[in-house]
Amino acid sequence: MSEDLTKIKTVKIIYPQIYAYTLPTIEERKGWVKIGYTERKNIEDRIREQTKTAAIDHPYNILWSGPAKFINKNDWFTDHQLHNYLSKYKRIKRMPNTEWFYYNGYLSQSEEDFQDFKHEIKTQIREQESYELRPEQKVAVQQTLNYAFSHHNAEFLWNAKPRFGKTLTTYDLARRMDAETVLVVTNRPAIANSWYDDFEKFIAWQTNYAFVSTSETLKHRPVMTRDEFKEQMFAGGKERMIAFISLQDLKGAIVFGGSYPKLEWVRDLDWDLLVIDEAHEGVDTLKTDVAFREIKRNFTLHLSGTPFKALASGQFSNEQIYNWTYVDEQEAKENWDNEEGNPYIKLPRLNMFSYQMSQMITDQVNKGSLIEEESHDYAFDLNEFFSTDDSGKFIYEKDIRRWLRTLTTNEKYPFSTKELRNELKHTFWILDRVASAKALYRLLRDDPVFEHYHIVLAAGDGRIDDDQGANEKALDRVRKAISENERTITLSVGQLTTGVTVPEWTAVLILSNMKSPSLYMQAAFRSQNPWEYEKDGEVYQKENAYVFDFAPERTLMIYDEFANNLSTRTTGGGGTTQDRKDNIRKLLNFFPVIAEDEEGVMTELDVSQVLTIPKAIKAREVVQRGFISNLLFKNISGIFASQEAREILEHLNPMDEGRLVPRSQSEAIDTQEVEVDESGEAVVAQEIVIGETQANFGDKIYGEVQQLAENAVEEEKSSVAQEVARTFRNQLTDSAKEIAKENGLRVAVGEKAIQDSANILAREVEVIEKQAEIKQKGGLYNQLSRPFVNKKRHVDFMLSL
Repeated sequence: MSEDLTKIKTVKIIYPQIYAYTLPTIEERKGWVKIGYTERKNIEDRIREQTKTAAIDHPYNILWSGPAKFINKNDWFTDHQLHNYLSKYKRIKRMPNTEWFYYNGYLSQSEEDFQDFKHEIKTQIREQESYELRPEQKVAVQQTLNYAFSHHNAEFLWNAKPRFGKTLTTYDLARRMDAETVLVVTNRPAIANSWYDDFEKFIAWQTNYAFVSTSETLKHRPVMTRDEFKEQMFAGGKERMIAFISLQDLKGAIVFGGSYPKLEWVRDLDWDLLVIDEAHEGVDTLKTDVAFREIKRNFTLHLSGTPFKALASGQFSNEQIYNWTYVDEQEAKENWDNEEGNPYIKLPRLNMFSYQMSQMITDQVNKGSLIEEESHDYAFDLNEFFSTDDSGKFIYEKDIRRWLRTLTTNEKYPFSTKELRNELKHTFWILDRVASAKALYRLLRDDPVFEHYHIVLAAGDGRIDDDQGANEKALDRVRKAISENERTITLSVGQLTTGVTVPEWTAVLILSNMKSPSLYMQAAFRSQNPWEYEKDGEVYQKENAYVFDFAPERTLMIYDEFANNLSTRTTGGGGTTQDRKDNIRKLLNFFPVIAEDEEGVMTELDVSQVLTIPKAIKAREVVQRGFISNLLFKNISGIFASQEAREILEHLNPMDEGRLVPRSQSEAIDTQEVEVDESGEAVVAQEIVIGETQANFGDKIYGEVQQLAENAVEEEKSSVAQEVARTFRNQLTDSAKEIAKENGLRVAVGEKAIQDSANILAREVEVIEKQAEIKQKGGLYNQLSRPFVNKKRHVDFMLSL
């Protein structure tokens, strides 16, 4: 019987145990003890699988078994940790690539060693672990090595989902590349601990590498500065270096385009390997391009779990990309040939539940809203819905209270019953504004259901009012709250959405108009971390993780992009319609989407329901389709045409469905929301309203000041770059139009090709300008610092006499 995916079920009971047995009738196994691990209740079920098949039936002797749990702390372990302990600290001989250990007749010693491990009795201060890469990690390393050895000064991308194990795999690549100098640059300094943890555990004890960093995140860890590294190297210490630097720190240095005299050594060194970690949103600005161009290196590795922009830009060919997606992971989990040793078994499956927020508050929506004594139609928009006034209160507080009540009382919503609340004890809610998070914090604490949850505010300064609150970091507050409370809700505005592991989170609620597929999926994966816990003597393991979305139109757009835009074949609208359907169908196997049908009943969507209007299909093809049959896509809110076409449309008489003549009375067709680009081509806005409800929504209400502020933050382009681009366009546009006509293409195609080329040319000019500015700053810095350098040399000379 197949699993009912419409029901929420996050955990299953497991029984983590270590067992030991011998095979007394097999001569070559005499003196050897098999020490294994199982999560089954009866260990003999697992042992019989190993000793009895259709071809063999070996008698076995069970020596002992016990819970895989440490004695002095509430932590569970696996056989891998125990095996490492037996090899390193007990020096027990191990049969290569097996779980057999040689005790030479002293079989009872194996249980004593097991008890020592549970009590953490070690002969050395720190554990030093060996490692073996998973199959997909080995492929990533080998594919990258092959490319690096045949392409000098090349770049490579690992399109690898969160929890791929990028840090350890990168270290292994550096070792096999025989790199002496490795530079890791990240846009998120908070992940420094992950890099250092793996280095300290797996790399430091068995290599000649030292870890160098001045990151504030690592100030309490025993990392070295550049000077300390040189001092210990001259004293006979480690000779190879792995340096970790934040992108912010790099761009702040004069030698990389900033204003501070630092990191000259980074520019001066010739690096064997540059690693750009989390190369997705934000790591593509002019300043970043300039900074990276100043780094001399032999090879560049880009790491990202969601490289939508990089793939869409065509920066990497298929030969330059290694892919390990969520689907790859779940397929590997499902297809592993046996339970034992499955490295993916603890990775939960993601499930998407999509609700129409407007259906939850429809009665209130139709009444409109009164703002500043004027009546306005209520425009449904998640950011607008959770907007606040100057006093910090929700503008639509009554509607939000109604939504919370629906969330906790209507049986199809995730917090509506005691059973569901027990399944979702710790959840992560994402909003758009700090003020919204603070206002929701107050409402939740006053809610008859959510008042029983500990609410963590991970937004802004983390305080409810300006005059109170602690200076604890957001992640520390979350972990502390979870350790002390049975139920928690974490409210976030951008914080904790990437590179953070909170195993207890079982669901993410998206309560903002988050449009970036990269940021959206990074946030969604926060609930997919493995988790095990014990209650009443039973051990539970997270089996499913959930994403609850309240904007169905956005849900399917993001889903389409996640399925297709992380593949070079279908990114940016590439591939055939069937290719895109196949990608979505495969993703649905492991990431089902549950949404409301026309009667409001939650149902599992199939590929035809998800892929109604793929993001890549041009607007013209959408208009030609005439209508959209999808249970979530009831109407399209725009017609795309030129200005002349708009004027014609606005004077046409509408025609009723099924009739061949127009109405006798003319009604103007509203085209005010239509957007076109410079060439008159239709632009499909990210904010298209697709899910129609009983409500009649009006125009969105935005303040003029807010709009002006958003416009003001745009970076001013170089006037030289603009002039170069303009000249380029003027000289080549006419020729491009002619070429387009000769090849049967629209004129707009030729114009777009020239515009894209002009943009690339303008960016290159900006980079050159910035590099010249860096050289000028560097020269001035050297001139100013030379007197101090000469003075120091004079003092050193005098002291040497």
